[in-house]
Amino acid sequence: MHSKTPSRLGSVIFNGKAALLRGARFVSDLTQPVRRLGHTDHKSYSSLLAECRSPLWTAESLVENSLQFGKVQNLRKACRRLHLVEIPAGEIFSFWKQTGRAKVSAGYVRGRELRQGCLIPTTGGGLCQLSNSLYDVALQSGCEIVERHAHSAVVPGSAAEQGRDATIFWNYVDLRFRPTQNTLITAVLTQDELIVRLWGKQRLVSIQREPRAGREHTAINTCTDCGVSECFRHVSAEASVSAGRNAYLIDECWPEFEEFAHARRSTEDDLFLPYHSNWKKVGRYAWEPQGYRRTIAGNVSTLLAAAKSRLRLNGTLPPVAVQVARSAELADYYGRRLAIDVSHLYVAQSLLPFLWRRGDLGGRSFDVLMTRLPLRALHRQLDDLAIGFPERKSFREFRAPEWMVTAESEALERAGQIITPHSALAGLFPLKATWLPWKFPAAKPASRGSCVVFAGPSLARKGAFELREALRGLGCQLRILNGQAMESKNFWDGIEPAGPSGDWLERAAVVVQPAFVENNPRPLLRALSSGIPVIATPECGIESHPMLTLVPAGDSTALRKALCGIIGSRDPEKLTSASAQLSRL
Repeated sequence: MHSKTPSRLGSVIFNGKAALLRGARFVSDLTQPVRRLGHTDHKSYSSLLAECRSPLWTAESLVENSLQFGKVQNLRKACRRLHLVEIPAGEIFSFWKQTGRAKVSAGYVRGRELRQGCLIPTTGGGLCQLSNSLYDVALQSGCEIVERHAHSAVVPGSAAEQGRDATIFWNYVDLRFRPTQNTLITAVLTQDELIVRLWGKQRLVSIQREPRAGREHTAINTCTDCGVSECFRHVSAEASVSAGRNAYLIDECWPEFEEFAHARRSTEDDLFLPYHSNWKKVGRYAWEPQGYRRTIAGNVSTLLAAAKSRLRLNGTLPPVAVQVARSAELADYYGRRLAIDVSHLYVAQSLLPFLWRRGDLGGRSFDVLMTRLPLRALHRQLDDLAIGFPERKSFREFRAPEWMVTAESEALERAGQIITPHSALAGLFPLKATWLPWKFPAAKPASRGSCVVFAGPSLARKGAFELREALRGLGCQLRILNGQAMESKNFWDGIEPAGPSGDWLERAAVVVQPAFVENNPRPLLRALSSGIPVIATPECGIESHPMLTLVPAGDSTALRKALCGIIGSRDPEKLTSASAQLSRL
């Protein structure tokens, strides 16, 4: 325990000395430059050379929690700079050259730093846990240690007790090492651990090294609970964080997710919405914000994106690519505004790969609000369909980049719950799915007509080919709800689609969606609420309903029989035979 209370004058003297040493380092780096290294993917690095795991959270006083949250936030920011960094053989890795200075403008916050025998609150505090881990894996993998500095004091339970620590202080106290082969760094945060690994292209030859001598720990003052209130660095209990909170990160607002959130929210939780206004409600973004601590809404970016879409300023980008770009923008907006004491997240699936890549999910638990197939499963399904039906061009359309597929897969593996009303999606995660009931909209009974309504659009993945085949010779009028996208210009030749006229349910005999892929079956739910029969595939995600008929995706014969059964055709088998004859013409 230090008997002398730190003073502001002593701090000024320390900072003056540090400035001189930073200047000396700057000159040294001019004469012997060290470059910032680039990032790459994991594909060619298959051999794990070394691994270091260290806990993120320690059992200390509640007053100390604020700095622990700060430390984890700082580790998120630094790991984002270090993850997937490639170090060529013989080249020097520098911690500070790679991460840059820990500044508030770069997203760093107050964590705890060991200085002059005290653990003090400082911007970027806690990064030594990362430098300790890097030093440890560098030693394990036989790297040449170019520069390393031990801590001036030993915190009980720290890496310094085993002599495997490496303190850092911008920019003159650095960690530098040089590998003997091309090496890749991965640095990720789980909910509870920091995991740093070094990967190589060749397996590591076993190296026998003398164990490093341990060091006895020393008494350490902690500014948050040392009791020396007259110290200018002292942090009062009132200024500290006592516990973590939840945040709901929403993209499109589904009523099922809103009901789920409202049942669990507390007045300490944060709500993130793409758009919110007390004056003008927008249907797809309508969410009741009452009961949350605060609502963060990306109104400006959402309105700009909507304007670009209406004015057709997105060029030749396919709609799916525009949606991906929008999700990336929204995830970045949310990530920069997440409070450091948010310890659990409910994350919209569309935002998941971007938040994972940013590192915002590290050090937190999270659940996923699932709205579509995982990208890897979706790509596999579309690739198989494209091989089976090479003439159907929409099966070959947009695929997400590989990094996005990998990021989503990793995040889904780490997620606690998969929350969804979609039965097909819930079935993919039997051990951790929370299956919500669909919210059927309030609707008055509709008068039955003779029109077959296709929820659309007229694309292969929505079952348009199967519906076209099933309708041939039936003489039914067809109405398409989403007629903007179509496989080809004359796709519905021989079948006359009805034009828009009033409420589409008023003239409907049946609503059909024979989709291979369907994420959000809202028209089907509305039809069922109005008493209109629905024919769909299991891929639409509605498990059962008295007015629902399920048919296999891609089976036009089963679809035709279901249609005939509902619209009252005289002889389904004869019509099926007539359809086969027409298809050969």
